[in-house]
Amino acid sequence: MSAALKSYVPRPVPSRPPTATGRATLRPRSTTLPAESRPRVSPPVALPTAPGLESPGLRLMSQLHLVSSALAVSLVALTLVSYGTSVYISRQLSQANQQLNRLQRSEQQLTTANAVLKNHLAQQVESEAMGFQPPQPGSVIFLKPSPQTAVVALPSQVSHPVMRRFALPKVDVPLGY
Repeated sequence: MSAALKSYVPRPVPSRPPTATGRATLRPRSTTLPAESRPRVSPPVALPTAPGLESPGLRLMSQLHLVSSALAVSLVALTLVSYGTSVYISRQLSQANQQLNRLQRSEQQLTTANAVLKNHLAQQVESEAMGFQPPQPGSVIFLKPSPQTAVVALPSQVSHPVMRRFALPKVDVPLGY
């Protein structure tokens, strides 16, 4: 487009009468053209404005254009932020999933190792070389509970049925083995 604006348009050169010697005098070409061949340029003219340019409808349309442009820019920014957030969350989720898989594998390995150790200990206990004996009912120790301290009297506002509901039942079993 700029080449079309700067294109060269040839202009005819005015002919000059020959001089008295019969030869045309060669003068060096000057960059300025004589006044007759120079195009006339008219002074700039102010363009008239349309009478409806200041109408409220046009003003409303320009404001609507401004608001819609701002809304479009904000929606594009919001879309880019949400895309970036979703990519970030996806990466974090995949890393957490990989860590979970590693922990599950190590849990399975620890469970297997624990079972192997229990089996090994059970085999050692069953062998008579270690000298272990199964527990006998006569050798079990029963402990009696210690006497409880006196219960502090509560105010008379609390009735006996309420106290019975929260009282601990007496159990006649040993506290430890």
